Amino acid sequence: MSRKSLLLAALCCSLGCADSGAGRAVRREPSVPAPPTSDWQVNPRTGSGPLTPEGSEVELRERYGSAVESARIELGEGETTPGTVLYPRDSLRRAEIVWKDSLSRRRPARVILRGARSRWQVGQGISLGSSLQELERLNGRPFILAGFGWDYAGVITDWKGGALDSTLAGVKFYLDPGPAQQQSTAYSQVLGDRDYSSDLPAMQQLNPRVGQIFVDFE
Repeated sequence: MSRKSLLLAALCCSLGCADSGAGRAVRREPSVPAPPTSDWQVNPRTGSGPLTPEGSEVELRERYGSAVESARIELGEGETTPGTVLYPRDSLRRAEIVWKDSLSRRRPARVILRGARSRWQVGQGISLGSSLQELERLNGRPFILAGFGWDYAGVITDWKGGALDSTLAGVKFYLDPGPAQQQSTAYSQVLGDRDYSSDLPAMQQLNPRVGQIFVDFE
């Protein structure tokens, strides 16, 4: 079985899979006030911030009001699962939540961030848009990531014992060089379902940025 199949099987086993999903809009929600800056952190270990291990959609509605919607969350390869979206029409504040108890929407299993930029952060200020070279600096050494051009493109698979290895346990980053670089020679050298080191010249030239973050709660 390929790594692609194993990744999807593990995801469906832990979160539960269903069918059909909806696209994501990006229009702002000016009527909903933003929470304090200190609350833009996702901390599955400490339980601090608005997204806690014992939280629920009901609690989020009490906190965020109309900025909370029930929705089906995309898991990949056309699979979806029941969940909740914060700020569904605001790309900078959007966060998707998959629940361990999907019927009552309680106890987060996974928080998903997608896009070019986000106010949400994990670890030492890492967010959507953080670059490969920034992650190398924070990690203190090169790391390993999957090649591009397939369903799990750019996922970081091994921090190689660096500083982020323990501090970001349970967090998956997917890096994307962007469509403008897909015709480059460097991009053609790091394609496919295989692992590459972040310090390869082609990776350094592309310097891909974080386009998706999956935060798994224990």
